[in-house]
Amino acid sequence: MNEVTTADSSSHSARLCAACGMCCDGVLFHSVNLQKGDSPRHLASLGMKLRRNKGVEFFLQPCSMHSDSHSSCTCAIYDQRPMRCRLFNCKQLLAVDSRVATEAAAMEKIRDARKRVAEINEQINQLGESNLNRSLAHRVAHALTLQKGEERTPLHDRLDGAMIELEEVLDKEFRLSS
Repeated sequence: MNEVTTADSSSHSARLCAACGMCCDGVLFHSVNLQKGDSPRHLASLGMKLRRNKGVEFFLQPCSMHSDSHSSCTCAIYDQRPMRCRLFNCKQLLAVDSRVATEAAAMEKIRDARKRVAEINEQINQLGESNLNRSLAHRVAHALTLQKGEERTPLHDRLDGAMIELEEVLDKEFRLSS
């Protein structure tokens, strides 16, 4: 038969996720709420940096358990990761799972988005914002915030435009509608 088997599905998911990581590295999301069934105490014991606000436990992005080295993303607690992480599938994974898109097409969209992110990171660095513990959107917002007496430059305009374009790509190709 020509159906995608569970093994095929998990292997393409593993390859796509390892190439992407945007759901963990602060590109797609600012924070992730823990779900019913997640044990904050257990996750904290594994090294996750959790926060609590108005009774809601969450962790900020980029996730402290995520690492991105040699163009391959990994999770230090993959087998014990929070429920939201276990259940999340971006539009690219869903498209490949449902055979609407090929793995190669999804990989190309991931490469394009990652290239855009790299260009934005370079622009952020040129403007002097370097706090890698913040989500990409927060880093961009901080880099675009002018200090007293500072004037907006063409670099600010390019960064602002690049982030708007990236957000459109992320909404269209990766984020699920709420």
